[in-house]
Amino acid sequence: MEKSLFNIVNEHTLESSIFFDFSGVSKTFSGHASGPLKRSHYLLHFVLEGQGTYFTMNHKYTLKAGDFFLIRPDETIFYQADLNNPWYYAWISIGGTETAQLIENFSPFRNHHDTFSCATVENYLKLIVESLTLTSHRPQTELRLNQIASEILLLLMKENTWNVVEHQNATIRPMSEYTKLSLAYINNNFTYDTSITDIADAIKINRSYFSRLFRRDVGISPKKFLLRLRINEACQLLQTTQLSINQISEKVGFSNPSVFGHSFTELIHETPSAYRKRRSFNNIQEQHSLEWQQINDILGHLSAVQQST
Repeated sequence: MEKSLFNIVNEHTLESSIFFDFSGVSKTFSGHASGPLKRSHYLLHFVLEGQGTYFTMNHKYTLKAGDFFLIRPDETIFYQADLNNPWYYAWISIGGTETAQLIENFSPFRNHHDTFSCATVENYLKLIVESLTLTSHRPQTELRLNQIASEILLLLMKENTWNVVEHQNATIRPMSEYTKLSLAYINNNFTYDTSITDIADAIKINRSYFSRLFRRDVGISPKKFLLRLRINEACQLLQTTQLSINQISEKVGFSNPSVFGHSFTELIHETPSAYRKRRSFNNIQEQHSLEWQQINDILGHLSAVQQST
């Protein structure tokens, strides 16, 4: 099963120019999938071991150790571990008014690039590990976490200065124009009561042909993709808002709350109310309090990386 560890800070100043949102590491199992989902801030992933596939609305990338990939705010994405060599990755989410400008103009992700390859990841990993050890919510802790976010961005800008070649290791696989159009349509309309027929009609293609193309390009059916996206969005709302379950059901595109409840339970394996209770902020802090064995595993990986360079 997937083993994850993360640190999250809910109280930050939204007006801050750069701020830490959350960070973590995941050691995934064969074929483990994340998404489809959207994020509210920039989310940077570092592949430490193994391989996986990253889908954006325009591209499909095959990634391996040393590759970085970026999730941009409000973009629908999907990523999945390799069946034979599942990946192990770290991540950090960064927000703030200056973050977009720095990433989009002064990092290897400029010009709408989604990935880049880096020979050394230890400096990034050290900062991720430090962020995971900072669990208290004192002002000094939040200040240091925001400094970590700034230092990550500084490292990225240095990568750009050194002219790291993006996609050096990433394999970009072609995606049909119809699939790209459908992903854009889903991204803008999944919160409505949108059907697969609606999507096929919008991009002017036969429904059966569209379903075959989408499955070939993305790896799952459009129906399952749309359902996962809605349920993942519901998970975010259950954790971060006080909206009622019926309100969330409507907000993510379900016209019938009972259908939403059944679909949620089938996919997440617990009811929306149970999920909200378990994933409340206090419970997250308790459930994901640092397990030092996992920290030692990360530090061991970092040591191995340093010894090999």
